[in-house]
Amino acid sequence: MTREAPPAPTRERIRQVAADLYVLRGHDGFSFGDVAAAIGTTRANIHHHYGNKHRLMAELLDGFAGDAEARIMQHWARPGVPFAQRFHLQREDLRRFYHHFNRQPGDRNVWSPLSRLRLDMPVLGEAAMVALERVNRSYETCLKQALAEAVAVGSFSPEIAAEDVVGLLRGTFLSCGPMTQDSGSFAEVERVLGALERMLNAAWGRGPAQDR
Repeated sequence: MTREAPPAPTRERIRQVAADLYVLRGHDGFSFGDVAAAIGTTRANIHHHYGNKHRLMAELLDGFAGDAEARIMQHWARPGVPFAQRFHLQREDLRRFYHHFNRQPGDRNVWSPLSRLRLDMPVLGEAAMVALERVNRSYETCLKQALAEAVAVGSFSPEIAAEDVVGLLRGTFLSCGPMTQDSGSFAEVERVLGALERMLNAAWGRGPAQDR
C-alpha cells in the first residue's frame, strides 16, 4: 500500500494558495482572510507566518521569478536537447499553467504570473519590474545558448538572425497569456507557436525536422 504524501507545511501551503489567488485576482483581489478561508486557518496564523501583505507579495514575486528562471533553464539551457524538443517542452509548460487556472472550456482567466505582474505594475512598482527583468534576462541568455547549440550541431544555418529570433521567441512566449484570454482556448497558443517553429525551420532549418 502506498502512503499518501504528507500535507505541505502551513507556511508553504499559505504561499501556494496566495500565489494562485494572486494570479487569478490580482493584488487587490484577495486578502489574508481569503487565504485563511481557503486553507482552513485563521488570519492571525497568516500574519504569524508572513506579517503583512507587503511581505507576502515580496516572497511571491521572488518565487514567480525564480520558478520561471528555473523552468526556462530546464527547457532552453540543458545541453543536448534537440531544438524541436525544447519547443515542445516550452509549449507543454505553458499548457500546464493554462489548465491549472482555466479548468472549464471557454474560461478566460489570467493564468500567467508574469502577465499578472504586468497588470499590477502600478501597484507593485519596482518589485514587479525587477521580477520581470529577471525573467527577460533568463530568456535572452538561455535562448541564445539554445540557438548557438542548434547551429553547432547543424540543425540551423549559421546565417540565422540569432538576435532577431531570440527577441521574437521571447516576446511570443511572454505574450501567450493574453492570446488565450482573447480566444478562450489554448489552441491559439498552439497555432502561433506551431507557425513560428515552422517559419524558423523553413528559413534556417537543416537536416531532418525531428533533429531540429
